[in-house]
Formats: sequence, C-alpha cells, structure tokens
Amino acid sequence: MTESQKGKSASNGKAEVLKILTENLTAGAKVAKRLLWSCERVAHLLPLDAKKVDLLTDEQEESFDALLLRFNSLTAMVQDHITRGILTLEEEDVSKKSQRDRRVLMERLGALKPELHFGTLAELRNRIAHFYPEESAKQAEILNEVHGRSKDLIEGYNEALRYADQKFFGNKLDLHPIVVPSVPECGRT
Repeated sequence: MTESQKGKSASNGKAEVLKILTENLTAGAKVAKRLLWSCERVAHLLPLDAKKVDLLTDEQEESFDALLLRFNSLTAMVQDHITRGILTLEEEDVSKKSQRDRRVLMERLGALKPELHFGTLAELRNRIAHFYPEESAKQAEILNEVHGRSKDLIEGYNEALRYADQKFFGNKLDLHPIVVPSVPECGRT
C-alpha cells in the first residue's frame, strides 16, 4: 500500500468514525429529551417508598418503566458508543481498556466532568438490571435514585456533545445541549 493509499484509508476511517459519532450524538439527544420528559412525568409521585410503590397504577408503573429504559439507554449511549467514538478520534486504543479506564480518559480530555461521578451512573445502570419487582423498598430506592441522577446523566451527555462538537466538528454540529430545568421535575427528589 502506498503512502497516498494509507492516507486515504486513514481519512476514510476517520470519516466513518465521525459519521457514527454524529449518529450516536443525535440518537443520544433524542433519548436525553425523552428521559427529561419521563422525569417530568413522574416527578409528582416522588419521593417513593415501599408503600407508594405498591399503590402505583399500571399507567404510573409504565411511566417509571419508561424512565428506567431511557436512563439505561442514555447511560449505554454515553458510556459505550459516544465514548468509543471520541476516544477513537483521539487515537486512543480502547479495545483493551475497561469502562473505568475509558471514563478516566474522557475526564482527562475534558469530555466528562469528574464531579458528575459518571462511574456511579454506570453502577446505577447495573443495579437497574437486577431490579426485583417483589421488593418494593428496593424499587423505591432505585427509582428515586434514577430520577435524582438523571440530571447528571443528561449533563454527562451534554459535556461529551460539547467536547466532540468543538474538537471534531468545529462547533458546526446541528445539535445543542439538552437544557435541564432548574425546577424539581428532573434530577431532584
């Protein structure tokens, strides 16, 4: 392969990673907006306790299911897809790095704020996977925490978006950070 061919191949590879990152950032924005909407939709039911969980209607349970699904989806989107795209464009070999190592790299780059404690968001995502419907107190604890940490998760998405837009797209992406209201609908219980 000639030097010219290698350059074109690298350029095509970078273009593909940029395309995928753009798609993931766009999908992340949609999920973040829906997560915010889910937070607002359940805010009046919070904080929950075991008794309140047992009294939820089917419609209210579905609203909380949507909140959990969207929290889980946005966590995966930021932690896996967006992070991989940013680190690949930063020429970091992420193939053998743990999620923690990737997160630390993102923090060092300035693509995630350490004070958001993104690792604890990922741990919460894992706790959601072990969500037991017969344990109302545990459900209440997780639902309260998911609602309470959704603002941090959306801000994590926003930080990654800002970083990628500035660093790789010259502030020309047609995406904007998701505005989280400063009222109790999202991120406070």
